[in-house]
Amino acid sequence: GDTDVEELTKARTAASIAALVAGARGEAAEPAGPEAGPAAPEPVVVAPKRLVMREFDLAPADPAPSSDLLIGRSFLLLGSGPVAEALTACLTVHGAHAVTAEEPPAEGEFDGLVHLVAPDAPPVLPDVFPAYQRVLAGNPRWVLAAGASAGLRGFFRSLAREYPDTVARVVEHAPGTTPEDIAAELVAELTAPDHEPVVLRSPGTRRGLRMAEEGLGLLGSTGAGPAGDGAAEAAALGLDADSVVLLVGGARGITARFAATLAAASRCRIELFGRTALPEGAEDPALAAAGTAGELRSALIAGGLRVPAEIERAIGRIQAEREVRATLRTLAALGSEVRYRTVDALDGDAVRRAVKEIHAEHGGIDGVVYAAGVIEDKLIAEKRPRSYDRVFRTKVDGARELLSALGELPDGEGPRFAVLFGSIAAALGNRGQSDYAAANDALETLGARWAGSGTGRRGLTVHWGPWAPTGDGNHGMVTPELMRHYAGRGIQLIDPDEGTMSLLRELAWGPEGDTAVVYTASGW
Repeated sequence: GDTDVEELTKARTAASIAALVAGARGEAAEPAGPEAGPAAPEPVVVAPKRLVMREFDLAPADPAPSSDLLIGRSFLLLGSGPVAEALTACLTVHGAHAVTAEEPPAEGEFDGLVHLVAPDAPPVLPDVFPAYQRVLAGNPRWVLAAGASAGLRGFFRSLAREYPDTVARVVEHAPGTTPEDIAAELVAELTAPDHEPVVLRSPGTRRGLRMAEEGLGLLGSTGAGPAGDGAAEAAALGLDADSVVLLVGGARGITARFAATLAAASRCRIELFGRTALPEGAEDPALAAAGTAGELRSALIAGGLRVPAEIERAIGRIQAEREVRATLRTLAALGSEVRYRTVDALDGDAVRRAVKEIHAEHGGIDGVVYAAGVIEDKLIAEKRPRSYDRVFRTKVDGARELLSALGELPDGEGPRFAVLFGSIAAALGNRGQSDYAAANDALETLGARWAGSGTGRRGLTVHWGPWAPTGDGNHGMVTPELMRHYAGRGIQLIDPDEGTMSLLRELAWGPEGDTAVVYTASGW
């Protein structure tokens, strides 16, 4: 009734939002996480730490003239041009044999692969993945990439975890380095004593990247408003009831929780894009009373469905529809005008059309959050190239389409910030997630390019660690089974309330020069 709506509208704290989301679904609020048996460790749910990738010095690496490590070794050089010629000559001096090709030969194994990425070339991923997969099948001793390309850092961090006996490394050279110097540096990397997956080379220096914890000062760590309600952060961002924030990637899970945080802090207008289609009218009465997946399954079977796969798809669709509707009710109760559109982030025309419609109606867009993506985890050796392609492109191409659409808006009427949801897998690598890690790493390139210099806008990629279930019937990034697995390994999970408030504080108080940050409660 009206009293309930009033109470919901007054709710300002992040803790209140958790109860609102559950209440909007007609459910009792439950503690996050499944019940565990006596012997099962309890999951630890805490506020995330803020970390930023910073450079650090690595030990020098230079090939010893008398080194016999490379004698008799065979290398495949993917690519051509002056660097390939210089590297072939350099390897020959050290007693190795090099074959230059644009694609790996169908037969034959190599001791090493060196992928030569041409400067200013289009992104090499995901198209080059089958070539890596083919060479890795022979368990080479070395796999190197020479040159920067969107997603390669995340890919190599995962590759190194899956092939610990292989030296897996992407080497980025300073602009203007001659082909001869690049060749010498690559040979040096073949004989380097460490297994650093990302190496930055410049004259006289050899550097790696690692996460360093960096806070945001007093305001960033505690907030500036009463009870940390986010109102001060929203004001610092210039968000109020007339502002418009677009969230792409569904009105569910973590995206929905951040939308609720925005609504509670500013009552801004919220536009949501997602792939879940919402049918008009009320839900089928025969299904409306079925709350759990088990009850839905029984109701669908009673209604005539018999094929297990069809039943599970129907359950997933119904639960997604319910979750979207619950999100819309929650945001409206918090005082925000909200609209949901069924838009596939990969449909560039649909994205541009919807962005233009929002701009025409409201006169501008103040902020954007992009959270689309799919996960299809498999080890590199088992990964189908089509699946790799799908995971990479869903994340990266969708972000590119959105940022391109925003770039077509008149000057001064586009968003002041664009947040791209990434994953800690990009920063640390992860077994079975070479595609997902690469895709999330590639977001950094897109976001930084969109922001540019002197534009006054911030393009920020946030690499999230694993979240605890959001308490709204959605598991966020962690299923109950995975939550128990993480608890057994001592991996802490992000508290959803703290996670969304951390992002709001980052946008309000974070340095504009930080185009990518990691928020996580724990490492792997």
